[in-house]
Amino acid sequence: MYEVQQAHYFGLPANLALAAVTSTPATAAGLSHRIGILKEGADADVVIWDSHPLQLAATPVKTWIDGILQIPIPSKTDEETRIEVGKGKEGDEWREVPDVPKWDKERKNTVLWEGLPPLEGKIKNGRIVFSNVKHLLKKGMANSIEEVSADNGGSEIGVVVVDNGKIECVGASCLTTTDGSNLVDLHGGSISPGLMSFGSPMGVEEIAAEPSTSDGEAYNAFITNIPNILDDSGGVLRAMDALMFNTRNAM
Repeated sequence: MYEVQQAHYFGLPANLALAAVTSTPATAAGLSHRIGILKEGADADVVIWDSHPLQLAATPVKTWIDGILQIPIPSKTDEETRIEVGKGKEGDEWREVPDVPKWDKERKNTVLWEGLPPLEGKIKNGRIVFSNVKHLLKKGMANSIEEVSADNGGSEIGVVVVDNGKIECVGASCLTTTDGSNLVDLHGGSISPGLMSFGSPMGVEEIAAEPSTSDGEAYNAFITNIPNILDDSGGVLRAMDALMFNTRNAM
């Protein structure tokens, strides 16, 4: 669902995003006549969410498989199994598809430059004022991650001012003059150190940390003997990505 939420954020229509985790994979598996869709005669595999599934942090509260309640484990009385959806949420915003940015300019440039340089990410220099900040995480001692507390003792930070890449001020006491500043409304979001990830186990490792479902590690001829069946006593592997040369002409 997180992948689908990202896809929707970057432009995939809501109906196609939900289909991507329901009817589309069912069709690919040849099982669309019974799963992946809500209709008469289909398997009663149903999930009830506490908000719209494309909302960030949407959480499933009830799950049925073949019409039998699985999660949470059914209790002994009907009163205890009643569904409490949206409990504690105000208004109807949590029911609706979340708002997403317009990517028309980025989409046009991506097609124009085939997704390669000179395309660059957005860079903002100077002073940036973040408003409506709920949490602020920063790097602490020994590369630990620490949460910064609000200066007014409340649960929300409110304002964070960043000047030339450095956090200058945190909290309601910050001067919020906006002359020459870039304004960013986080709508109750969080600020954290840059998070990095590389690669994807999809198609290489089906179940994380389960060797029997992966392709295994590549043999290293400098550490161990290469099995004869591979017919390559040297067995030295080297992988290159043409994109590392930063040009569309490198093959």
